[in-house]
Amino acid sequence: REVIAFIALAGAFAQPASIWVDVAPTTTEDPGYEDVERRYTPELIQELETTKADALLLYTEFSARASQSLKQFIRNVSRLEVEAVGDLNVTDPGLISSAPEHCRSTFLKRIKKIEYNAHRAATFSGENHHKFFLGHMVVFRMHLNKSEDYVRRADKVFKTCGFACETTPKMKRYRRQALDEIHRVRDDIQHSRRMYRDLLTHAQRRLHKLRRNAASDIVQAVAVLRQCSRE
Repeated sequence: REVIAFIALAGAFAQPASIWVDVAPTTTEDPGYEDVERRYTPELIQELETTKADALLLYTEFSARASQSLKQFIRNVSRLEVEAVGDLNVTDPGLISSAPEHCRSTFLKRIKKIEYNAHRAATFSGENHHKFFLGHMVVFRMHLNKSEDYVRRADKVFKTCGFACETTPKMKRYRRQALDEIHRVRDDIQHSRRMYRDLLTHAQRRLHKLRRNAASDIVQAVAVLRQCSRE
């Protein structure tokens, strides 16, 4: 009987061991951990592209407005001779036709000179304003290129080790730097918009002043023509 009990006990210890593995998801990680890259990177890229578009829109909007004012001014200046002669024929008929040849020639040369000076001054002013607009755009692009470079670095890290790198200091740093550059451009856009408005107002005032100067010079040219005709 003792031998039978010993055999039974030995058989019980000889049963194969069973290993239980807990495969339940851990609760220490964020449930949306695997969705971080899918959510975060597209949002970052979208914000980057939106900022690029806003910066370009700001530049093109104010550049186009300044260019339109300049083109209109140049068109008006190019008609100064025709308008001056036409107005003079209405206010003082026969003055040009009856004036000596050298007086008439001198008058027309002065009108051409007035046109040239006004055109040159307006073009110079417009070029300076455009350089100012373009300078801001260059600064925007510099920071946006930095942001794009940080996004590429973060994407390269993610492709190297996947979701395991989502919370690494390097990944966090690249994304923070990318956002910092975007936010800097956003702040600069607001500041530049105010400066652009002021600059556009200054450009329009400059063109108005050039128109007044040209009109004043034409009045003086007409006075010289009258004086020359009496001599």
